[in-house]
Amino acid sequence: MKRLTLVFMIDALGFDQAGGEFLPALGTARSPVETVLGYSSACIPSIMTGQAPAEHGHLSMYRRAQNGRTVFGGPVKAIGRLSQLTQRGHWRMRQLLMQYLRRTGITGYFSLYDIPLSLLPEFDLCQRKNIYRPDAFRDEGLTGLGDVLSDPSMSRVWDWTVSEERAWQELHEELRAGNKRVLFFYTPELDSLMHVVGPRDRRTADQLAAYSTRIDAALKLAEQTYEEVELYVFGDHGMAPVEGTHDLWSKLDALPFVVPRDYLYFLDSTMARFWFERPEAEAAVRALLRDEGYGRVLGDEELSALGARFPEDDYGQLIFLLDEGHILVPSFMGKEPVRGMHGYHPSARASYTTLVTNQSGVEYPKNLFELHSVLRESIGRTVG
Repeated sequence: MKRLTLVFMIDALGFDQAGGEFLPALGTARSPVETVLGYSSACIPSIMTGQAPAEHGHLSMYRRAQNGRTVFGGPVKAIGRLSQLTQRGHWRMRQLLMQYLRRTGITGYFSLYDIPLSLLPEFDLCQRKNIYRPDAFRDEGLTGLGDVLSDPSMSRVWDWTVSEERAWQELHEELRAGNKRVLFFYTPELDSLMHVVGPRDRRTADQLAAYSTRIDAALKLAEQTYEEVELYVFGDHGMAPVEGTHDLWSKLDALPFVVPRDYLYFLDSTMARFWFERPEAEAAVRALLRDEGYGRVLGDEELSALGARFPEDDYGQLIFLLDEGHILVPSFMGKEPVRGMHGYHPSARASYTTLVTNQSGVEYPKNLFELHSVLRESIGRTVG
């Protein structure tokens, strides 16, 4: 029997977004699927490996450099020092740094955003390798879906390195040819749109309607070529509308301590992460955070329960997580507010993703780890 597993991973396709108007022809049940703590840099590796962040090593895009091991040494450190001497040309410096890092062999997704260049050598990228490709998780001793889909004669994967329009065109070509057994289509465009306009904007609804139409057409085309098609459509997390912004950066700068000599912080959009060299700095930061009414510190027990406790404190000795709908502005991610954000607690309402499928007999996944199992089993049936 000529079978196909057809997978669409739509970044930020949350349970709230995938309502009844999304792929209405697929009447199978759709329920919330719990994500993991962190951003896409944590969620997608969990889908690819079936493991928690503490196992696959990815939580946020940037981790603390351990034992001097960082991609931001050498020329990067020199440019960081230069940036302290001038307030001009930072955009150009960032572009040069991006190009340099690609030339050194970094294939994973990353952006320098608005991270102070002088602090870059204190951090390292969590995603040095393209997580959609073979051996992406070899250092962690894990097998990812990229390893399972490594045979180009049997499967094809479209990731963030391919423009969406080109990917749709190539997908249709593959469906008409009918030679592949697994087609895995990833797109970040919905996530990008909702950051700008918010999840409740009409433009978001239009984008979802367009995806619905295109996926339905792809399924129909696949059914003309293959005898059996298993379709799986899901996201890695949801998206919450932004309701409040908070300037923690200025309050930290007002403390009587020197960064990074006394302590270090990384300000994500929804998390503030800290490492301390002096107990006085830690006491001051904890006192400051107790007065901030829009988030809370995650304890070790909760981090362990979330699969996000790193013994070496890769992502912070202290993690302050914001409440849903609140963001830090300015942060290392940007100086201007956005209208949609994710990266909140996995139990927050808008954090959940979902699964839409044409398979009525599939045991519906409760979380990303079970979603990985659903995909592995389908690929096994198709390829095996």
